[in-house]
Amino acid sequence: MYTGVLKKMGFQHNADSYEIAPHYFLELNGEQIEMNELVGKSIMLQHTGKIFCSNCGKVTNKSFGQGFCYPCFISVPETEECVLKPELCRAHEGIARDMDFAKKNCLIDQYVYLALSGGLKVGVTRHHQIPTRWVDQGASFAIKLVTAPNRYSAGVIEVELKKVFADKTNWRKMLTGNDAEEDLVEKKFLALRALEGKGLTFSPADDAIFKIIYPVKNFPEKVNSLGFDKQPLIKGVLAGVKGQYLIFDGGNVFNVRTHTGYQVNLTIS
Repeated sequence: MYTGVLKKMGFQHNADSYEIAPHYFLELNGEQIEMNELVGKSIMLQHTGKIFCSNCGKVTNKSFGQGFCYPCFISVPETEECVLKPELCRAHEGIARDMDFAKKNCLIDQYVYLALSGGLKVGVTRHHQIPTRWVDQGASFAIKLVTAPNRYSAGVIEVELKKVFADKTNWRKMLTGNDAEEDLVEKKFLALRALEGKGLTFSPADDAIFKIIYPVKNFPEKVNSLGFDKQPLIKGVLAGVKGQYLIFDGGNVFNVRTHTGYQVNLTIS
């Protein structure tokens, strides 16, 4: 049995390949558990009843913003409004909760991209977060559209492209593995056409298409989301891992990242 505090799963991959097969690991109390090797095995996750803030480490009754106590949630740079809405970033004006954090995360090159993740969507990510961002979203294919010089510029571009493309992941559809094929190069052409004459600052990215293959034995036809707030014990045969979800036989799914800070016991049989 392993005991520890949950945080989002990490993964290893071949950084030089456009075909990515993430090898997931879950870290509990300093030990790395290889999740790909658990596919097909029975596992049990039991919440101990304790939730710890991922920033200050204090026990909290409720987790905010995927792993924070409320005082940290309203003060740490990781939860600033531009995380979800890049167009609201003001770091380029010298305004941020933490300018050192902003220099490393906002005032650097950002990619605007298209990804197939339960449908075609547009998104923004820091240049060093590729392919991590796509894997965390459960994208099956992705293509970079443009490079922007900072988060604000990328956000303004994304706002313009949201008139043409969705910007949300359909997580239920993503977990059933039913992404319809799309010609991403053609979609990129349409995106660049939509940006013409808007006075936006960017450089077109290359047309390389990334394919992501997940360790999933079988996808469910329907999914049922489980969480510790209603069900402290979650168990079943692990059918696969996609995005930040554990997929169990029968269609039950568990979002690891959403439960950041929850202390658990993990049993493998």
